Amino acid sequence: MKKKIYMLIIILICACPGLIYFVFGDRDKPFLKLSPDLICVNDQKIFQVLARDQGLGLRHLQVILRQDKKQITVLDQAFSAKTRSWSGEFKLPKLKQGTFELLIICTDRSWNNWGKGNTSLYQKKLIYDTKAPLISPVSKTHNLSQGGAGLVVYRVSEEVTRTGVEVGNYFFPAYQQKNGLYYCLFAFPYDARPDKDIPTVIALDMADNKAKRRFYYHLNKRKFRKDRINISDRFLKSRMVQFQTLFPDEKDLLQLFLKVNQSLRAKNRQQLREIGLHTADHFLFTGKFLRQPNAACRASFGDQRGYYYHGQLIDKQTHLGVDLASLARAPVPAANSGRVVWAGFLGIYGQVVIIDHGLGLQSLYAHLSQIDVQEGESVRKGQIIGRTGSTGMAGGDHLHFGVLVSGVPVNPVEWWDKRWIKNNILSKIEAKGMY
Repeated sequence: MKKKIYMLIIILICACPGLIYFVFGDRDKPFLKLSPDLICVNDQKIFQVLARDQGLGLRHLQVILRQDKKQITVLDQAFSAKTRSWSGEFKLPKLKQGTFELLIICTDRSWNNWGKGNTSLYQKKLIYDTKAPLISPVSKTHNLSQGGAGLVVYRVSEEVTRTGVEVGNYFFPAYQQKNGLYYCLFAFPYDARPDKDIPTVIALDMADNKAKRRFYYHLNKRKFRKDRINISDRFLKSRMVQFQTLFPDEKDLLQLFLKVNQSLRAKNRQQLREIGLHTADHFLFTGKFLRQPNAACRASFGDQRGYYYHGQLIDKQTHLGVDLASLARAPVPAANSGRVVWAGFLGIYGQVVIIDHGLGLQSLYAHLSQIDVQEGESVRKGQIIGRTGSTGMAGGDHLHFGVLVSGVPVNPVEWWDKRWIKNNILSKIEAKGMY
């Protein structure tokens, strides 16, 4: 009996280390994640580290930088018992411009490896860059009108993730050409402040270093005319029905009109900004844009509209196109060659066709009764794309014609002028065959 007890004790003694190792000696390494995941970085970038261990928890974590045989510890974190998840952040110290190595070493509390635990290693080579790119303007003269467009041509000294022209709160992206130059078609928007919103080229490199460069321009300030729009009960009953599904809880037609004229209008203009990004990186048009033939101008770009109901002012908005009226259901020609990027209903504009002409330049044809083209279709200048109508917020049959630069409305009159296009756009890119 004693012999059996001794044998049992010996077995337990021999089994205990194995049992302890089975319980406390997990072999799963800690989980590590570094964000953001970048190649080029500067000293302003903040990194987040996530460490997690589902076994006995985390023990220790270090973040180490190595460059030119020098080693810098930027984070050294010891963890209390039962810490299974942790996140922290760090910034880079000043380093030499160029390549360095980043290491994250994390151990857990496992008894594995003779009590040293399991170790995870995150290792990556990065490029330290704190120098902003250099912007070199190539085009010299930029004559602008308030509400009009312009083109600036420039070089950037390195690869960039974002570049273009800022005007106040507006941003107009530039597109790099095969010759390495950047072409940026931009607007001085109708509501930009002439004395404060200065057109500026910006460039953001791979390390998020931002460069800014102003360029010479001359601005012709404009005063836009005022227009009075009377809203009748007849108009409300006939036009608001098409919008009731968008505002199902609004039963009062006047309040429905105000929601359409304000919130839906703002939403539609934001949609135009998004559509404006669907553009070719080169011009698709040739020569001046066509104006609808035999059509009278009923409203101009920039008209400051006051909306009146029973003699009371109820709203104010800006008209950002040209209204052209001729015969009912008149054929609508494409103002220039390009690709259709929208063909369908678009809120206040009703049935709409939008044609892309490259570099963010697009033409808009609104209130159509009929659409004869499809999205993705290439069209030629003068091709009939639909017929005029009174869909959307139109008070009668007409064409609302608009020109957009990266989704921002600009004055169409400029684009009907062959000399203006030659002097302000095409001459800067030496596109003589497009005159």
